[in-house]
Amino acid sequence: MPLPPVPEETAGPRGPVQTVTKGDLREGTGKYAGMVLIPAGTFDMGSGDGAGRPDERPIHKVYVKAFHLSRHEITAQEYCDFLNRQGEAGPRDIKEQVQLSDPACQVIKDGKRFRPKDGQAEKPMVYVSWYGAADYAESKGARLPTSAEWEKAALYATEQPPGDYLTILPRTDSVPISIAEPGLSGVTGIIGNVWEWCSDWYGRDYYSKSPLSNPQGPELGLEKVIRGGSWASPESSRRIQNVFKAAPQGFYRTVGFRIVKD
Repeated sequence: MPLPPVPEETAGPRGPVQTVTKGDLREGTGKYAGMVLIPAGTFDMGSGDGAGRPDERPIHKVYVKAFHLSRHEITAQEYCDFLNRQGEAGPRDIKEQVQLSDPACQVIKDGKRFRPKDGQAEKPMVYVSWYGAADYAESKGARLPTSAEWEKAALYATEQPPGDYLTILPRTDSVPISIAEPGLSGVTGIIGNVWEWCSDWYGRDYYSKSPLSNPQGPELGLEKVIRGGSWASPESSRRIQNVFKAAPQGFYRTVGFRIVKD
């Protein structure tokens, strides 16, 4: 079983609370059903001096255009539905999308159909590579969020305690989306259920040279950004500002995803 990603160092002293104007997030309709609208605007991204990890600094203002965010992480049932629609004619080999061979994977192939194992249908889909997550998103006319979009959405959708430290009860696995950590406007599990794939390549010093409008991450890299921490993460990773990374071709028990639409 792959080890869950862990931070390279613990977080530093608690920094100032990031502020955004919270309120009821507009519910999506039509092609945006099951999503909420994160409004366009500027926010303070990252951690201040002496707070968080080096790759969270410097704190800087970032403008992000409006987008819709899925209320919950994509579930094992939703991913099975995607695999069944895709069949054998998908954009890549299924073995590059999901690790069915691992006994802990939530999904099995039953004849020619994919289905979740008992009790796994409403849990976040894990053992899915970055490529498998991106393929799912594309099939929905969506994409994976950028790291900046993810952070802004988490700031809007999470009741944030002082210093961005979120207390989550110890767990031995992820939980179904219906009982994941509740946020505002029905958003759940954005912190501490499973890590979530973002579209960006990871760069340790990216914040020092990031564009101020709709940053997309470095042009190239070896690892993709993951955000939000997981049930297996130490408290230092269960923070909105925390940035970590994982190999895009990797499969992890603690990494899933949610999607966004423009």
